[in-house]
Amino acid sequence: MRNSYIVLKLKLFLLACLKRKITLRKLWNVLVCSLAYVLKCKRSGRAPFILSLELGNECNANCLFCRDEKGVIHDTNKDKPAPGGITKGVMPFEMAEDIIGQVSADVLIAVLYTNGEPLLYPKLADLIRHCTRSNVLSMIATNGLLLTPEKSKAIVDAGIDFIKLQLSGFTQDIYHVQVRYGDVERLKENIRNLVKIRDDQKSRTLIMLDYILYQYNQHQLPLIREFCRELGIMLSIRPGNPQGGLEDKECPQSMQALPLKISCDWLWKGMQVNFNGHVLPCCDGVIFSAIAPYEIYQVGKSDVRTIWNGPAAQGMRHTMTVHGRGAIRLCSQCYRHGVAFKW
Repeated sequence: MRNSYIVLKLKLFLLACLKRKITLRKLWNVLVCSLAYVLKCKRSGRAPFILSLELGNECNANCLFCRDEKGVIHDTNKDKPAPGGITKGVMPFEMAEDIIGQVSADVLIAVLYTNGEPLLYPKLADLIRHCTRSNVLSMIATNGLLLTPEKSKAIVDAGIDFIKLQLSGFTQDIYHVQVRYGDVERLKENIRNLVKIRDDQKSRTLIMLDYILYQYNQHQLPLIREFCRELGIMLSIRPGNPQGGLEDKECPQSMQALPLKISCDWLWKGMQVNFNGHVLPCCDGVIFSAIAPYEIYQVGKSDVRTIWNGPAAQGMRHTMTVHGRGAIRLCSQCYRHGVAFKW
């Protein structure tokens, strides 16, 4: 079970056209990156067309699948996990601004979150505004607990293009199974306020509710569908990750065989930058302690396009093409197919 997000992609493309964020140069870059993936070239396009930034990896919800009760982030490097879990930190605003500015002519969308809650980032609205002024689509995924009317208005006014809201239960008893800290009624009210603010501002911001489906919460799916219909927002349904305490109660995350022979197109289409400047091949790299970055980004010194087609990036594409995912520790355990959300 995996979402292809075809309708969402179409809506984002139409939105980009309406906002004049699509250019021939960007479309050409998408085409070149895509052909480089198909032909398995070592070099890709001028720049990635998807840019993912981990602004910070702290979170206020503490979901079971993400971190333990003390907030320590689960390390997917099972062979030799980092002592104390994944290191935490916050990306300097100047770094995020510089990276987006360098590739704004080629990048389609900036994904302003990875493993943390983006609403904890103090200058999120400023960064969204920078994307808007740079004609780059921007998106966040959030647990929604901090989405007060003030913050909703700030990011909508800044020009956010797409907001994905996580939900794993319609009532508190079911919601609390996965989310350690959070009030589902407050979350639902935050979503209602967000929709009202968007409509009042006559904004084109796309809103999607991301329902994380488990056996224990599937009976509440009709309530979720009705909630989305009532508000006129999109609904995504994806399988949950039973890691962190639900392993004995839920089916494994995926019953299919690992796609070890399929080259992952993230290496040719998307770039991930960690809060500490580590430039990584994909978003899964931020929770895998053993991966070596392509380079450590330095404001005023590093060039995104040089890193994108540099020796480290080309070497990983070559390894993926010749030996498959099994030759790369991070990729050998990944079920991802295509550049999209994980599921």
